[in-house]
Amino acid sequence: MINFSKVSSIFRIIILLSLCCQVQQVRCQIKPMGQKGKVRAVVIGVSDYQNEHIPDLLFADADAKAFAEFLKSPAGGNLPEDQVKLLTNSQATQGQMNAELTWLLEESKEGDQALIFFSGHGDMETQTMMNLGFLLTYNSPASAYMAGGAFPVYFLQSIIQTLSVQKGVQVIMVADACHSGKLAGEANKGAQATASVLASQFANEAKILSCQSNEYSLEGREWGGGHGVFTYYLIDGLTGLADANNDESVTLLEIERYLQDQVSAAAAPKSQIPVVIGNKGMVAAKVDPPMLAALRSRRLSEASSGAIAAVGSKGMIHAGDQDTATMALYRQFKDALAEKNLLSPNMAAAYPIYMQIKDRPIIAPYRQDMRRNLAAALQDEAQKAINDYLEANPVELRKRWSYDDRYQQFPEYLNKAAELLGPDHFMYANLKARELYFSGLNLRLKAEQEKKPELFDEAVAIQENVLKLDSTAAYAMNELGLLARRKGDYSGSVGFFQNALSLSPTWVLAETNLCGSFTNLGKNDMAEKACLKALSTDSTFALAYYNLGIAQMGLSDAQAAIGSFRQSVKFDSLYPLAWSRLGDALYTADQKEEALTMWKKSTQIDPGFALAFNNIAVVSEELGRPEEALISYKKVTELAPDDPDAYLDIAKLELNFGNISASETALKTHLRLKPDSPDALFTLSRLKTRQHQSDAALQAFRTALEKGFRDIKSIEDDPSMKQLLDKKGYKDLMKKYFPEKR
Repeated sequence: MINFSKVSSIFRIIILLSLCCQVQQVRCQIKPMGQKGKVRAVVIGVSDYQNEHIPDLLFADADAKAFAEFLKSPAGGNLPEDQVKLLTNSQATQGQMNAELTWLLEESKEGDQALIFFSGHGDMETQTMMNLGFLLTYNSPASAYMAGGAFPVYFLQSIIQTLSVQKGVQVIMVADACHSGKLAGEANKGAQATASVLASQFANEAKILSCQSNEYSLEGREWGGGHGVFTYYLIDGLTGLADANNDESVTLLEIERYLQDQVSAAAAPKSQIPVVIGNKGMVAAKVDPPMLAALRSRRLSEASSGAIAAVGSKGMIHAGDQDTATMALYRQFKDALAEKNLLSPNMAAAYPIYMQIKDRPIIAPYRQDMRRNLAAALQDEAQKAINDYLEANPVELRKRWSYDDRYQQFPEYLNKAAELLGPDHFMYANLKARELYFSGLNLRLKAEQEKKPELFDEAVAIQENVLKLDSTAAYAMNELGLLARRKGDYSGSVGFFQNALSLSPTWVLAETNLCGSFTNLGKNDMAEKACLKALSTDSTFALAYYNLGIAQMGLSDAQAAIGSFRQSVKFDSLYPLAWSRLGDALYTADQKEEALTMWKKSTQIDPGFALAFNNIAVVSEELGRPEEALISYKKVTELAPDDPDAYLDIAKLELNFGNISASETALKTHLRLKPDSPDALFTLSRLKTRQHQSDAALQAFRTALEKGFRDIKSIEDDPSMKQLLDKKGYKDLMKKYFPEKR
């Protein structure tokens, strides 16, 4: 495509440079149409999205492949394969899109031509921030787009302005990003809003857009066996079917009229009218008569399946390269990149290999691609963790809560990616913001794991610096909300979560966290509303059901809470807290047997869950199963050896079983941890009567009463206490502390 050195079959888009008009009131000049330059294209199509909450498309990837093939055909300019960068589906991550657009920026020179083609979803979460439209790449999150993964339209603005205005490169953007589907910005017509931003003039580029900003793009098998109607007719028109005056050239006006006629008719009764922006008299393509004849023949016979073969990637090592030790390391670099062995300490990882060989002369032809691809891989690894967290993937949440080692690597991943791209790169500030985010997150996780609350203040300062780099970082707002909760500032946390939601209105995790903060404040009715709103967006979100159940318990609605906790464990069966809370709700509803089952389930998932073992022990005792209770109490002391209460319960049960020595051992441990416990001192009195030490028993009884023991029923019901009836001073103590019993 767009090789102006060719006489025939060239797709030509000239960009009007208007720098002179911005400064002086003089007439701008069009660059000569016959100028020579190299053509480069980045072609992207995403049908299969990684996030299950982003609706897949049918043929966006097929459109990208077809357009890339067109560019390499005579009608498109016979572009060599190494001048067309094609990314489809899983290849089209934000990191890889950044890498290829960086290639376009770095390789293009004055007089060259650059093409950017994107087919996939576009969205904007809130129209109060009109510049924040996004192109959704393969690894986009389903919401909170500013956390990365999605590609901001303002990055395109920066790229196109740099190419067109600063470097004198002729630019065309082809975009088909207004497909229908349930996206984060659906309530605000985010896809159409993004299309409107794309239609605005960034710099001096030309644009061919699939539809008006108030319409959707259509795709279907009726167009070439499986394409978007826009791309199908765009390629046909540029091949020559748009040549209305048969002069073997296609102008922008001709392609505009052709697309509007053909696409509009094909889409009917739906409305889809493509938009062409640029100098309408400009020759866009030279017709290749044999290709046009073949196309007409296929259309007449309807024999074309429309399927275009995928373009294979071209190997970087040429046959003429000598198989030196350096080239062996280069192959190791590619293998390490493919295996995602990026930064491990050994020299077999991609980054140390790159640093080792990047300056060797034989690597010079490959250095820039190595750098860009390594930076992309480093970004993608960290972005996967961010996306899983944004979606509140249960597995990822558990990794966070356990302070998984991977999180400690991500700041370095993002730091190295930023270092490789350099401070002038359009992604640099974004990468540094996410680097800081992970650094702050790691501090919070460390503070929680090691019980070092003083680290929370350091984590807050880091997240505040994230916002200085990127004031729209909803993920940092959410993290500040969590930090405020850890510090007991529940009102402050509400403000942070609400700010996060103002930037990402459909982010269920932030809404669920807001629910939790309202519960902390005792505003259970508001908490319930927040969680129900989260569930209206994602009815499978286990954490939202969990927080909803807690709010409903606060509203004294145990039956509703039981239903919510059941939903929570349905969607995350490995969440021990949800099973435990379900047990609590069932116990409140006097369903003790089932409550026991739920607590036991939670301990199967988390064998270290001391609170659940304690609940099992208490209820087992209530149900008349002291042997089971004793086993669970002993488990509590193994897991929480400094918790005094379980030792007292063990002492009581062992005493009832007649195990005097075991009871005494447990009781001594309890009194060491809690020496003024009235209940323990009364138990000590009982123990001493069993040991026939009446003086010691009476003294322990007196101390228990002095410390506040008043359980007259336990005194009267315990047969061993009758041994003290004739003991001098016992009756006086009873008269003093229980005068009503005279």
